[in-house]
Amino acid sequence: MKNLKCMFVLMMVTLVSSFTYGQETLKMFVKENKVPCVGVGPMECLQVRYDNEKDYQLFYNGIEGFNFEKGNKYEITVIRTKREGIVPADASIYTYKLKSIISKTPVTAAKTAKGIYDTKMTLTRLNGKTISTGNVYLTIDSATGTISGKSGCNRFSAKYTKLASKNQIQIGSSIGTLMACDEANMKLEQEFTKAIQDQKFKIVQKKNKVQFKNSKNKIIMEFTIPTQNDVWSFIAKNNWKLIMLENVGQDYGRASIKFDPATKKVSGNSGCNNFFGTYTLKGNDQIQFGNLGSTRMACLDEKTSKIEQKVLSLLDNKELRFDVAEQTLNFYLGDKLIMMFGTTK
Repeated sequence: MKNLKCMFVLMMVTLVSSFTYGQETLKMFVKENKVPCVGVGPMECLQVRYDNEKDYQLFYNGIEGFNFEKGNKYEITVIRTKREGIVPADASIYTYKLKSIISKTPVTAAKTAKGIYDTKMTLTRLNGKTISTGNVYLTIDSATGTISGKSGCNRFSAKYTKLASKNQIQIGSSIGTLMACDEANMKLEQEFTKAIQDQKFKIVQKKNKVQFKNSKNKIIMEFTIPTQNDVWSFIAKNNWKLIMLENVGQDYGRASIKFDPATKKVSGNSGCNNFFGTYTLKGNDQIQFGNLGSTRMACLDEKTSKIEQKVLSLLDNKELRFDVAEQTLNFYLGDKLIMMFGTTK
């Protein structure tokens, strides 16, 4: 009997150890907006800080059970678990799971005039020189008070403050990714970063041209806001390969999408089968897919089959928001980035 009790206690200790190995509970603060970042591919990252830290950092992982809603600050607790076994080089050594939401606080954004805000603009002149690469672009986000985009090689983000005078802003220091590029793009990035950060500008819009002027009324930067014709001409000329699905960046094999603006038809591959259908545009950044059909080839790989089901369910009769970066086509359901496609050569 005594031996049985000892065995029972040993089994219980072993079970508890297996459940708690490598686990810890952490308090985490989450900012109200995501920012562009580069993991396995281009993506959007949460900005988080832990309870014992002062500064926010980019968070490249997902948090199981946490449904982030843009425009809300969070205080949460998470269970962080160390992965066992061999961890892939491009993966985190930890997984994260939501334990509880301590608080969720809406961040009220001041109303701002339409025009220069919440629209992508591409740099066309810098310090009097014509820039034609299309590698520098930004968006002034009225909801979060941030300017973000691409600075030539890397993604960047900076806080800004609206001043009393109309369309005058003060831009703070920028943070960004640290990728290395070719010499020309790195040189452009350095010049652009020096021109924009820690500077005060008066912003003047003339049709689809946006000028950033200094205190002497000199034009330091000029941007162009792409028209819908420009956007769809760019979308149509590319084949788009799926590189991120519900915040998981990886190689999704044949999964891709292609648009024909002349006929408003869409086609592609959902991972295993080819699909086809139509789409309708609503405003400048809303799209709805319909009449979707696909081939009926059996998917022998279970993982590929699940990806296919997810892709088709996200596209089918959903009203989505979209935007286009230099190399990515992004789809949002509400404020959640659900799919990201990259250009293929």
